[in-house]
Amino acid sequence: MSLVAAVVLVAISMPPRIPGQELLHSLRFHIALVCLVLPLLLLINGAWIRASLVGLLVALSLGQGALIVRAQQATRAPLPGEDAPAFTLMSFNVLSSNRSGRELADYIIASAPDIAVIMEAPGIARYLPDLLQTFPYKLGCEGRATCDLMVLSRTPFTSGRVLPLYPLNRERLILGVTEIAGQSVNIVGVHLSKPYFDETANIELESVEDALIGVDGPMVLAGDLNAAAWSRSVARFVEQSGLEPPPSYPATWPVRAGAFGVPIDNVFSRHGAVIESISATPSSFGSNHFGLIAKVRLAE
Repeated sequence: MSLVAAVVLVAISMPPRIPGQELLHSLRFHIALVCLVLPLLLLINGAWIRASLVGLLVALSLGQGALIVRAQQATRAPLPGEDAPAFTLMSFNVLSSNRSGRELADYIIASAPDIAVIMEAPGIARYLPDLLQTFPYKLGCEGRATCDLMVLSRTPFTSGRVLPLYPLNRERLILGVTEIAGQSVNIVGVHLSKPYFDETANIELESVEDALIGVDGPMVLAGDLNAAAWSRSVARFVEQSGLEPPPSYPATWPVRAGAFGVPIDNVFSRHGAVIESISATPSSFGSNHFGLIAKVRLAE
């Protein structure tokens, strides 16, 4: 058992080389906390050398994760004053096979965020006419066969692009520009593949990074990255793209774990857009993810 724990803890701290390692990175804190029990059991049985080794690996893993989070939080720009323009953004993977789509669509309508980034949109597609009453402007999901990601807005888009993500070439990246309180704001929606089996998600992240080059002005990026902000790939992407994190990382998956889950859905910002607050939705409304609601302020 101690050997298995040691191998897993070392894998968490090393750059990804094997399938599934990215998942371990996202579960870093969960695994480390579980492994804390092992040194105690080893000490009780007199195996103090193994207990010390496992304890050291746990401490190193937790410390490394804490440094990643601290480095991200250090990049947050000062929050604009209360009189600065603000808007709300919802990010929700609604699950394409959602049996509670009506309830979820009603929740989105009642919440009425300024922007809604929706993944696995077929889960609520049949209620799109109702959603468009509150959100008259839409990017993505023009064809049902390619529908996955869409961005809904209460303010007009002045421009918008729906892009395929290499190498699977699925339409899972949207770049739109809307105007809020007289300022142009870039809205980026993204839905990455699961990083459990191969390098696809990392390649997709590189495509997103390339697409963001030359995007100027306030920007908010939101979506299902299928990895936590402290995972190796996402942390590198955030740093390379000059993105700033929210003040916290609410858990969104799995739903059964509630607040003790993993924050694989994320919202980041840059260039004068600062996330003031972020929270998970009160229910999953039939999805296998919780949604996120962020309040964003714009520096004038």
